Amino acid sequence: MFKRLEFITMNKSPIILSLVSVLAIACSSKNSVEETGTQISAVEKISVTSKTKRRKRHHKLPEGVISADIFNDNGRLHLLQGKHTQGRKTLWYQFSDDHGKNWSTAVKILNADNLPANMQRGKDAQITALGNTVLVTWMEHVEGARFNAGPMLAVRSEDGGKTWSYTSTPPDWKKGPHGYTDLSSDSKAMHAVWLDSRLGSSGIKATQALHYARSIDGGISWQSNITLDKVTCSCCWNTVKADKKGNAYVLYRDKQPSDLSIAVIDAQQKNHRLNYVGAFNWQFEGCPHIGGGLDFQHKSNAERIHAVVGTGHTEHLGVHYLFSDDGGLNWSETRSLGDESALHGDVAAHDNGRVVAVWDMMSDSGLGIFTAESLDHGENWSASRQLSAQGVRASHPRIVKTKSGFLTIWTESNGVQQSLKTQVL
Repeated sequence: MFKRLEFITMNKSPIILSLVSVLAIACSSKNSVEETGTQISAVEKISVTSKTKRRKRHHKLPEGVISADIFNDNGRLHLLQGKHTQGRKTLWYQFSDDHGKNWSTAVKILNADNLPANMQRGKDAQITALGNTVLVTWMEHVEGARFNAGPMLAVRSEDGGKTWSYTSTPPDWKKGPHGYTDLSSDSKAMHAVWLDSRLGSSGIKATQALHYARSIDGGISWQSNITLDKVTCSCCWNTVKADKKGNAYVLYRDKQPSDLSIAVIDAQQKNHRLNYVGAFNWQFEGCPHIGGGLDFQHKSNAERIHAVVGTGHTEHLGVHYLFSDDGGLNWSETRSLGDESALHGDVAAHDNGRVVAVWDMMSDSGLGIFTAESLDHGENWSASRQLSAQGVRASHPRIVKTKSGFLTIWTESNGVQQSLKTQVL
């Protein structure tokens, strides 16, 4: 469908420059991708724009899997899929105790045939777990609201995902609209980050700010919200992960510049913005719909933080890998993953030195999933290889470490149905 776009040999060409302008159109127009449905990659937007001469297009949600998230709690993999079937949305839960080789029978959450869910790839419903308690959140679909966006809804299971019920959320979670939530857990607490517009009335020239909350009772109640950043990008996914010391690290897209930043909330609930992760100085007024990935690794009795980040800066276009050995204050030089058509990435790391990154980028037959790995804590990397099949559109990969290696998931479409794919690495 699409030929590979050789951005590297066209530095500052009209194609590269159009990437930024197209991304800006995607968020500034009243007919943005959030309003119309299926999120299209920036590379594909360039092709669509050139063919239609910037005519407005409307895109419907695909049939099949439109949302996916995965979490590893002490060896059990918890998988959440959001599905769209003839206008009706459902959420499905499964778990695996053998590193993703086999999965439990899927359970329909709340046994509901049509949930009020506003979800799509890049704005996925989220899952985390702590023992037998499993927590799921998503943005409510509110018909007629801007982008049909509402507050967060949350459901819990106390029997390992067999039965589900709505759980109460703090009053300020109901002020909506909320979006781009992420959940995580450590041995003592559940962590949540999200964007909402509660500060919009205070004179701040931004519609969204980044907030954090922690629960120490399995999602029944939440401690007071902490505002991590009052001015952020309004439509890029956030990532929260806790290390073994109980520090929760948050990777998010900042504004002015629109590089990814990292913050930490320590065990005493004190928050600190640490630094940019990849200081590209990308000045951009739109929303690229691109987040990043984060993981931890112990190396010589110290902790190394691994990250992958995406940028639309014309000099650094693509997805990049970095690491930090001082808790996120300073970061290594960037290493490009794939070529300049790379869009969405993730990373996971084992203490044995193995680090695996996954991302999507243009292949000879369209958007595909690629991977590369390091065996020496991120110092040196293998050549990239394609994981997804030829002839399908594959995007938004996620990766988690398992006891025996890694598991990556993504969605791919044959033009009729979108499905979830998994692969053990």
